[in-house]
Amino acid sequence: MKLLLKGFEHILTFDDDERELRGADILVDGRQIVGVGEDLTDPGVDRVIDGTGLVALPGLINAHQHLYQASLRALPELERAPMGPWLAGIGATCLRWWREGTYTPEMVGVVSRAILLESVLGGTTTVADQYYFYPGGEVAPYLEETIEAAKEIGVRLHAGRGSITLGRTDGGTADDVLVETVDGVLAHCQELIQNYHDPERMAMIRVALAPCGLHVDRPELFDETAALAAEHPGVRLHTHLYEKVDAQVCSDRYGMTPWRMLELHGWAGDRTWLAHVNDPPQEEIAEFAAAGTGVAHLIAPDLRLGWGLAPLRDFLDRGVRVGFGTTGSASNDGANMLGDLRLAALAHRPASEDPDRWPSARELLRMATRGSAACIGRDDLGALASGYAADIACWDVSTVDRIGVHDPAAGLLLTGLSDAASLVLVNGDVLVEDGTPTRADPAVVARAARRVIPV
Repeated sequence: MKLLLKGFEHILTFDDDERELRGADILVDGRQIVGVGEDLTDPGVDRVIDGTGLVALPGLINAHQHLYQASLRALPELERAPMGPWLAGIGATCLRWWREGTYTPEMVGVVSRAILLESVLGGTTTVADQYYFYPGGEVAPYLEETIEAAKEIGVRLHAGRGSITLGRTDGGTADDVLVETVDGVLAHCQELIQNYHDPERMAMIRVALAPCGLHVDRPELFDETAALAAEHPGVRLHTHLYEKVDAQVCSDRYGMTPWRMLELHGWAGDRTWLAHVNDPPQEEIAEFAAAGTGVAHLIAPDLRLGWGLAPLRDFLDRGVRVGFGTTGSASNDGANMLGDLRLAALAHRPASEDPDRWPSARELLRMATRGSAACIGRDDLGALASGYAADIACWDVSTVDRIGVHDPAAGLLLTGLSDAASLVLVNGDVLVEDGTPTRADPAVVARAARRVIPV
């Protein structure tokens, strides 16, 4: 089907020329964009969609999520918990549910469906999930259910097969009941790649190999996953790094920093992107850039857990690939990418008296589009340009809560009563129109999730 999206208030393309257009159009043919410009026409157009009053961006890309954690929002006992008690608290809650028989793959799928719908309603068209919670060390189809949920909602998913392979008995920080064997993890990774991974352009589902972290995973798993990823085009490597706890474990157990451990085990390369990277040694930042390793900036959890600010300006100035994400709802309580971008725009300002070091709206929006696409290894996402996937997110800036806005990029981040998108396309399919999802009823999805989340 050919679609002509016509007469946008403003288009931020984030293409190679950083074009911004007013009163322009986007022409979509099937699953890809074939034109962005003024007064576009095509005699074969099947449908015209009015873009009046809308700001169009590439669909936002959440470079780090834990979708299952939408069942753990705003736990009262963890409202002001730092990292250690927080980890213990969410782990104990999920283990209790598992022992009671309520934490199941079906529950994870239903909860994932809800937060994926929340995501697309907020203009997110691609989600990189990391699922690592396998209680009893037993492989069950938790991630498979998440993949099926993404297919139903219509969102692109990079499904990260996470793991915990190093328990407290052996010097890790995780409960031993969560520990899997390295061989078991690798066998499941291979199965997921065979059954779900699509290496082709415009792929809707890809698989990533995503050990939880050096504080809870054995070094040999990093060796083996690096080797496995190298055998399969499009399979990326992902983990937490400099998440506070891992640096201490690496120093005590291995006598080196987390980044040096990744170097040693084949992960310091352009297949890898990292979550958090809150307080790395300054000298290592240039090494991230030289290796082509990406970083997902996660402002809300970094602040929620009391960590402070990652060195975002240093990452950008030294050429690190920087994407953006929300992480899971247990330490964020939402999947609101635009809201977190607003938080980043403000939170980094007190760190420097030099306004030139504050992240601009365009820098942040670029992180959440082109930057996240680079992190997850997609050269077909993150820009509005011919040949790119037709993943488009649009917000209405004609409403009363955005009157007086002179710069639509800054206005999108700094104003508005709602971050809900008005129009969202994924792979050329209209998933949200006039703020209403076309594939799923939010009330029905929410009710289903409430039924399966224990109280």
